[in-house]
Amino acid sequence: MGRFLLGMLTGIGLLLALAGFAALVLWQQLPKVSSVSAGDRATSDAVGLYTPERIAAGRARLALEDPRIIQRFLTGGTFGGKSSRVAALHMFSRDPSVTADIREKTERIEVGPGSWLVRFPIVNAAFFETDDGVVVVDTGMAAAGPVLLEHIRAVTDAPISAIVVTHGHVDHLSGLWAFEAAGEWPDLVIGHERIAARMDRYADLNGSIAKYMSQPLEEVPAARGDIVLPTTLFDDSGMVFQRAGEGFLIVPHRGETDDQAYVWLPERKVLVTADYYQGFLPNLGNGKRIQRYGSEWIAALREMADLGAEIMLPMHGEPIVGADAIRESLTLVADALQHIEDETRAGLNAGLRKDEVVDAITWPRRFADDPRLATYYVTPQDIAKMYISQWTGWWDDQPAHWSPATLEAQSELIVQMAGGIDAVVRRGQGLLETDLVLASHLADWAFYAAPENPEVRRLAIEVYRRRLLDPAVSEQEALAYYDHAALIRALELEGPAR
Repeated sequence: MGRFLLGMLTGIGLLLALAGFAALVLWQQLPKVSSVSAGDRATSDAVGLYTPERIAAGRARLALEDPRIIQRFLTGGTFGGKSSRVAALHMFSRDPSVTADIREKTERIEVGPGSWLVRFPIVNAAFFETDDGVVVVDTGMAAAGPVLLEHIRAVTDAPISAIVVTHGHVDHLSGLWAFEAAGEWPDLVIGHERIAARMDRYADLNGSIAKYMSQPLEEVPAARGDIVLPTTLFDDSGMVFQRAGEGFLIVPHRGETDDQAYVWLPERKVLVTADYYQGFLPNLGNGKRIQRYGSEWIAALREMADLGAEIMLPMHGEPIVGADAIRESLTLVADALQHIEDETRAGLNAGLRKDEVVDAITWPRRFADDPRLATYYVTPQDIAKMYISQWTGWWDDQPAHWSPATLEAQSELIVQMAGGIDAVVRRGQGLLETDLVLASHLADWAFYAAPENPEVRRLAIEVYRRRLLDPAVSEQEALAYYDHAALIRALELEGPAR
């Protein structure tokens, strides 16, 4: 009985904590809703309909109303480290409060003599002590930079001798500023020559980056100079440098980015895998991100598997020790990606419509049952879509979609043919328990035909609330559903158009 009461009280405490968290977020975000005029709600005005303030306010209210939503995303954004929604939502920020949150949730692991893995929320960094100073690999997100420097200084007073950036993603690159600010900038700060172009794209598309990465617009770089970049650049042939007679090999292959490279320390038999290995089905098919490169990714995995590494340091997830375990893990992911690539190519060559190619992807039990290929972030079907986008044009093989009518016009016609908006809503409600996917289509058509209708909004929120809570839905897919439901909930909070 004592254990039962303790468990019950613990559960109640967790729910209260979750609700309190949601209430705090809601309190911080709700005042921003009133600043959006009702006139901005026209569905023809995309900028007015979708604003970060609306999404933040809607997310907070939905989470307050259903604490399961918070729990759904507590494991999200971790990538194997401790969970931090603060870090996940402020990747570019140098704010001390974000740094404090990261500091509390960071751990340092000595994986070998003078070889360290620093595990922040979301991402890792590594550093290596040599007789010629410290070599750092990756620096985390912006607010993690000071924390990384603190962990280095906790074990050594040796100067920073070199910093290697494995690729230009914000969670690997943005902590560089802290080394510059602390006067710890070495002669070698190394990155691929295409990193600068990546930063230019961030600036050119900062509004889009903010939207699809769920970051505050004011924190996303607006110009290349807003983020500290490597000063020693390598090209696709890679780079080798030495410290105290010890080699550091930087080997590039396009994969998650076009500027990615792994780092191999042959004397220590330590391999830093960048983002080629992530401990789950890797982020090769993210519908919110720029093109990834599966074939080269597979080549990098197989190349790394043949190195004979005895310690492997992924930049997401836990270290792996033992040559056999490392080789088997890398080969497993390579085989899984190869399977998706082969089936996608076969479907395209067979003349299948692109959606049929995706639907035909199989996922053998060898992959489905292995936790190293968990699909919580993306799915095999998502990865197939990325291959298709790389190999073919933007057309989806449906004739009417080459030059389609507007979504609003299509939706209005469908609703009219269905017998009116009430009929569509009733049918959508009837599908809630039997077919959420079809219910989603009805909810979309109803919303884009009659966005002000209260019953339409209620249906859309319920459909996407249920879909995001489905444990079989990957995190990126769930976030898309969360944001759409949040948008509509925020519109409800604003009241009717005047």
